[in-house]
Order: sequence, then structure tokens, then C-alpha cells
Amino acid sequence: MNEELEFQECQRCNRWWIILFAMFPGNLIFISLCIFQLVTGKPVGDKPMSDTMLIIVTIVFIVFTVILTVIFFYLRLDTVINEDGVYERMFPFQLKFGFTSWDNILDASVIKKKFKGKHRQWSIHHGFREKSFTTSGNMGLQLTLMNNNKILTLINNKKIFIGTQKPEEMTEFLDKLNAKRKQK
Repeated sequence: MNEELEFQECQRCNRWWIILFAMFPGNLIFISLCIFQLVTGKPVGDKPMSDTMLIIVTIVFIVFTVILTVIFFYLRLDTVINEDGVYERMFPFQLKFGFTSWDNILDASVIKKKFKGKHRQWSIHHGFREKSFTTSGNMGLQLTLMNNNKILTLINNKKIFIGTQKPEEMTEFLDKLNAKRKQK
């Protein structure tokens, strides 16, 4: 019986309510200003908007806030690791999985990543030398990629960091996968 090895993880952005809470005061201010100007008839500010423009801006701000909140509510990082390679997707920003074959990977290890600043909530980072996908925390799979040019490989290895909330399980899985790949 040929058992296929596969590790799957689906992480959600567990702090979407912070985004909602951060945007609520802005909505409240726009709605309050709109109601005040429409009910009292007194323009708000030194250079007030017309009533129509204030209503349009308020509606646009509220719609933008709702869309952003929905995006963060559905935000998730999907990771699949199997004998073919590593698949990652940050939904809804990536609809298709990104794929990295084991043939293109020099090293794969679970590490603790140091980020600038205190906390890393979520990110998609595409830099010159590194891609990073995280929802929260600082543990993840660090992939060091091969470069076709052997000289550049020594100088400039590209890396992919994929966050995980299950570092022990991922490490255990990688050990099993490496053992099975060495048998072949």
C-alpha cells in the first residue's frame, strides 16, 4: 500500500476584529458629521462640502470599510506540503496556489523569524530576495531556493517564508518526508 505523505494547514487571520474596531470610529465620525450638517443645516468645517458630496463621501467610506472588513474576515493562508513540493496561497489575494518543486529547493526548515517591529499580524511580502506569507506569529517554513546560475546561488539565495501555527507537526512531517525521499 502506497501511503501519500501530505501536510495541510489552513490559517485564518485571527485578529480581523481589530480592523473592524479601527475603522468603526472613522465611520462614526463621517456619519455624525453627515447627520449634523443635514439636520441642522449648518456646514461643518472651514471649507465645508455640499450636502450631496458629504453623503457620497460618507457612503464611499462606509462601503470601503465594509469591503476591507470582509476581506480580512475571509483572509486565510493555505499551505500544502507533499512529495511534489510546497503549495501556498493567501486567499483572497491569491486565487491560485503558488507552487515550489522540491527540485528547486536547497533547504526547507521550520524557523523562528525575526520581523521588524513588535508583532507581525499578517503579511504578504514580495521582496527582491524573499517572499513572506504569514497570518500571525513568527514561526514558519523557510525555503531556500536554488538559482540556475551557480555563482548567484552562493551570493543570492532566494527565500520563501510561509507562516505556521503548527511548527512541531510541520517539523515532524518534513522529517518523515525527507526520510521517504532519501529511500527513493
